[in-house]
Amino acid sequence: MIALRDEQRLFEHELREFFATAEMAAAVAAAEGAGPGAGEPLHLVHRLLGRRGWLAAGWPTRYGGAGRGPVETALVHRELVRHGVPDLLFVVSICYVGNLLLAAASEAVRAAFLPRLARGELTACTLYSEPSTGSDLASLSCRAEAVPGGFRLSGTKVYSQATEHAGYGVVAARTADPGDTPHDGITLFWMPLDASGVTVHTTPCLSANPFSRVTLDGVEVPAENVIGAVDEGWPLLNEALSMERTGLEAHLKVRRWLDDIAAHARAGGAGSDPGVAQALAALESEVSAGGELAWEMIGKQAQGRLDGVGAAMSKWYNTEVGRPLARLALDVGLPGAGSLLGEAPGLTLSAGTSEIMLYAIAGGHLRVQTPDAAAEPLDDPDARLRRRLRRFVEYTFPGALRAAGDDPIRTGPVDGGPGPDEVWRALVDSGTAGLTLPRSAGGSAAGLADSVVLMQELGRLLIAGPLAPTLAVAEQDGPAAGDLTRTVAVAPPAGGHRPTLADGRLTGDAGPVAGAEQADRLLVLASTPAGSALVVVDGDADGVQIVSRGELGIAEVGFADAAVPRQHVVCAAGSPAYWCLLDRLYLRQSGYLLGLAGHAFELTLRYAKARRQFGRPVATFQHVSFRLAALATRLHAAGRLVRALAVRHDAGGGIGSAAALALVSELARDVTAEGVQLHGAYGYTLAAPVARYYRRAAVETIRYGTPVALRAQAAARLPG
Repeated sequence: MIALRDEQRLFEHELREFFATAEMAAAVAAAEGAGPGAGEPLHLVHRLLGRRGWLAAGWPTRYGGAGRGPVETALVHRELVRHGVPDLLFVVSICYVGNLLLAAASEAVRAAFLPRLARGELTACTLYSEPSTGSDLASLSCRAEAVPGGFRLSGTKVYSQATEHAGYGVVAARTADPGDTPHDGITLFWMPLDASGVTVHTTPCLSANPFSRVTLDGVEVPAENVIGAVDEGWPLLNEALSMERTGLEAHLKVRRWLDDIAAHARAGGAGSDPGVAQALAALESEVSAGGELAWEMIGKQAQGRLDGVGAAMSKWYNTEVGRPLARLALDVGLPGAGSLLGEAPGLTLSAGTSEIMLYAIAGGHLRVQTPDAAAEPLDDPDARLRRRLRRFVEYTFPGALRAAGDDPIRTGPVDGGPGPDEVWRALVDSGTAGLTLPRSAGGSAAGLADSVVLMQELGRLLIAGPLAPTLAVAEQDGPAAGDLTRTVAVAPPAGGHRPTLADGRLTGDAGPVAGAEQADRLLVLASTPAGSALVVVDGDADGVQIVSRGELGIAEVGFADAAVPRQHVVCAAGSPAYWCLLDRLYLRQSGYLLGLAGHAFELTLRYAKARRQFGRPVATFQHVSFRLAALATRLHAAGRLVRALAVRHDAGGGIGSAAALALVSELARDVTAEGVQLHGAYGYTLAAPVARYYRRAAVETIRYGTPVALRAQAAARLPG
């Protein structure tokens, strides 16, 4: 979530206190009990908020608002959803219609109607879609004929919601035939729904909120009710849809759904089922990632910025989470699961279907129709640091740059880049490895988020090295504090292997360990008489057995009375130091995998644009472009989640690192597998850089535990 300013935190506190008052609590209970689509109980909640100017908190005070902004409106929305108040009328009347009127209606309309909307005395709807026109609004057939003093509207509108409660609607109609583009000649109107010639019929649908079919038979609308300029409604529609597609509406819903499902599962015992526990952990990561995207869009609106591609990504990602959540609600027997099943498909349809979102991402971000163009960059809060680290990495490891397929003169297979020893020496000698160490230990005292960016740049060029585990140990108190001279490999702490430590001797199997043959030391989770603990073992000590599997850099590690001095017991399992170490380990590895997957995606996009089949680039095929757009969005969401968790860790909070690593691991597997597939047979050869990314992903996604094991660990750590 975006960082709230002090006055916004105060508003949030006041808002929550108000919802706790007896009067508001009674209104909320009545609205929640009445269910979606109810009239009077829901309006009472709106009117109570409206008295304080909080229903439309972001509007100017002269129009009934609180003179605040989009963030405060979003905070009101969150409280409504958190308290179980159906939000359809709020979303449509305030967030959709009200904001459009505020931006483009005449002063006469704004002055007459915005205060009524803000007080909760009036609700409104949008009337865009038609029987043969859904997302393709350029093919509107509803006509608006100019008459003395205004316009006469005729046509049929379908699939609007909240219409049966609304007093007014925003109507899109054609005032002229299409000109140079099919979008020319569209005009928006503010129309009373009790006017002569308006007929409203409700149509039941899967959700509790019915659709409406609205027939306009010569409805007269005064000229002052034109929104914007005549014939120039299309840009307003685009802007309105971008404002609607923040993804916040869906995110707030799925967050409430997930919290309800988790509470019910734990209360009824279903939460102890490993499948349910892992599903909850997985969905927690996805919902949290969606929240980062949605609140980022709200923050941009607060800055007066519209981000069409970012909004499409947020809307697609947040709405797609609804269906698996609804299914899980059914699986655990959540009361009301049927309503979630009915509402979930509507999330992916409202304000533009998922397919329209993917189309916007493919064209606006990936630029699939422009073969020679790179993807349009997304906003990057770490851009300056990333550029500096990228220059360092590419200058220091030019062999890795060639191996990654970024050398423009590459004509065939190349070597795989620098080895682990070369990487580690360069990172240590330059001071880059010690980015997060305290200055007293020779570091830069940077935050974990900065270290995650470094890991992304290393992953982008497949520069394998012991950075994450060596730093994880060096950052702990004890004899190894600040020591970067001896590298570390980690036996997966989220795995099932536990050697036994007794009387200073370690015995048993640690399982497969990536990088064990090259590391100076091993970090192992061992069983002790006092409970499990992380211990450090010298790799060349007597009794340490390392047997190479012969592939992918993995070795089987075992111990036969290997000596472990008391000072080499790093921390007890479950202690704050233990979770701190694992969080830092997991988030750095998430960064590495994001870099790996991100560059594999870049290679794939570049090749799909260049590879021609059936006379055109593969990337322009709709199915391919949609697959690419979905992967790009998942990468963006995962990156925002990992960064947010790293920032929270630096601030002393956050517990989602294991589930985040599981999410990123599966994403890296998906991206690299799709990369091989979209490269065709060439991607199956070792000459193709994407093949190396596919192989490396296989190792890196199990380095600290499989996604299943990581989610099991995450589930055990969740509250409740």
